[in-house]
Amino acid sequence: MTFLAKEQILNIVLNAKDTTYLTHNFHPFPAKFIPQIPNFMIRQFSLKYDTVFDPFCGSGTTLVEGKLLGRNSIGVDIHPLGVFMSKVKITKIPEDELRKVPDLIRIIERRIDSFVLKLHGHKTLLAFMGEHIKNGAFSYVLPDFPNRDHWFQEHVLHELSIIKALIMEADVTPELKDLLLLAFSCVIVPVSNQDSETRYAAIKKEIPPKQPFLLFREKALDMVSRVKQFNQMASDCRVDIYHADSRYLDFLDDNIADLIVTSPPYPNTYDYYLYHKLRMLWLGLDWENAKFNEMGSRLRHSSQKENIDTYMNDMMKCFKHFNRILKPGKPFIIVVGDSIIRKELLKGDAIIRELADKTGFKLVNEVEYNLGYASKTFNPAFRNKTKQEHVILLTCEK
Repeated sequence: MTFLAKEQILNIVLNAKDTTYLTHNFHPFPAKFIPQIPNFMIRQFSLKYDTVFDPFCGSGTTLVEGKLLGRNSIGVDIHPLGVFMSKVKITKIPEDELRKVPDLIRIIERRIDSFVLKLHGHKTLLAFMGEHIKNGAFSYVLPDFPNRDHWFQEHVLHELSIIKALIMEADVTPELKDLLLLAFSCVIVPVSNQDSETRYAAIKKEIPPKQPFLLFREKALDMVSRVKQFNQMASDCRVDIYHADSRYLDFLDDNIADLIVTSPPYPNTYDYYLYHKLRMLWLGLDWENAKFNEMGSRLRHSSQKENIDTYMNDMMKCFKHFNRILKPGKPFIIVVGDSIIRKELLKGDAIIRELADKTGFKLVNEVEYNLGYASKTFNPAFRNKTKQEHVILLTCEK
C-alpha cells in the first residue's frame, strides 16, 4: 500500500492555482475540496476502469476527476442541488446539440427585451403582476413560495420566470435542458436580495432590468464552451449518481468499489442547504429533507445543541456501509477538518480513528496542515488558526 507523502500533499494544497477548470466552475457550492486532491488520490491509488466511490459527493468534484482519469465512479449525496450539479458536470453533450444554445438565448433575449420595454412604458409592474402571464402563445408562471417578494425584486421575478419557462419549453435534449437549468440556478442568488453565496440574509439591492438575463447568457455560453472541452478530455467511463442518505446505502452491492475518496461534512461548520435554499425553491427541489437530515450541520450542533455523539452515530452507520461496499484491502481516502462545538475543539483525525477502529478499517497514515491553507471560507470561526485539515489513508480490513 502506497503511503501519503506530506510534501506531496502540501505541495498540491499550496500550489493549486486553477481549481475551476473545465466543468468544476459550473456552480458555487460551499466547502468543496480542490479537484487536485481527488485527482492525485485517484491516480495514486487506482487503475484505469476501477470504480471510485464518493459517498459525500457534494457538487461532484471526485466524480468529474474520475471521468477525466478513466475510472468508473459512484456518487451519493443528500443534497438534491448537489446531485443535480454533479450529474450536469459529468455529462457529455454532442456538439450539434450545443449549437442550439445561441439561438435559444436570442429567443430568451427577445422576450426579456419585450418585458423590459413594457416595464419602462408602464412605469410600474402592475400590468405584469398576475400570477399567469400570457403573450401570444407564450406564457409563464411566477413561482409561489414563502417570502418570495422579500427575496426578489418584482422585475427580477418576472425575468427569471421568463428564462425558466423558455428553457423548459425548448426543443432540446434533457441533458442540454439540465445544463441550461444549472446556468439559470447559478444566477439566482446574485440577482436576489440574498447578501452573498455564503450569507443567508436579505439586503437592499438594485438589480437593473435585464441583468438576470445578461448573467444567464454569460454563464450559459461559458458552460457550453467548457462542455466542448470536457467532451474531448473526459472518458466514456460510467458514473452513477444517487440522491440518497449515506447512512442508508442498502441499494449498493457489496465489494463494488476499488477506492473511496471523499470529504464528509465537518461537524458544526455549515448548513449546506441554506445557502442554496432560494435556488431549490425555484427548481422545485426538496430543501427540507436536506435541512433536517444533513449530518454535522450547524442547525443540529448549534441551534439544536446536539453534541458530537449524534455525528459519531451517524458516521458509524456510514462507515459500516463503506466497509461493505469497498473491496477487501482497498484504500479509503478521507479529507476531514477539525471542528468546534460549544468552544470545544474536536480533532477530525481522532474522530476518524475511532470510527475506523469500530468499523473494520485500518489506519495506514495521515497528513495534516492548517485549515487556512485549504479554505478561504466565509466563516471566521472555521478559519480558527488552531484547526487542522487531515488527509487520512485507511484500508478495508474484512
